[in-house]
Amino acid sequence: MNITNIIKEKLLLKGGEVEIRLLKGNRSFIVRLTDGGVLVNNLANDPYLSWEVFEKAIELLEQEGGNALKGNAMGCKLGDEGLPFNSIEGYIAKEVYGKKVGDSVFRRISPIVNILIWSELCQNGVGKLTLK
Repeated sequence: MNITNIIKEKLLLKGGEVEIRLLKGNRSFIVRLTDGGVLVNNLANDPYLSWEVFEKAIELLEQEGGNALKGNAMGCKLGDEGLPFNSIEGYIAKEVYGKKVGDSVFRRISPIVNILIWSELCQNGVGKLTLK
């Protein structure tokens, strides 16, 4: 399964830009296709998500039998109970951004999870993500 191509093709069908509703509340965010990934407007200081982010999320889901915790970067350090290495947020922090045990992690989980759900690769669960 080529994660990059699936997301890229769905974005191209929408003209390279799409508005995606967040799972909670009555809010949404914009995703714009760029070279090497996407730009999202709900990550103020670091809006770029490379294709590797999505590939690593799916890699973890496959390693974990199709289900993985989302992880909580708010108030948790990498390796804490709320942000383990085998959570999506923790795995991406380690594998893509080179974070280590005890490091603070920039919260990216909302756009990542919502894009994977929008692209029909995953479905939402309580505190976890499931591979379709």
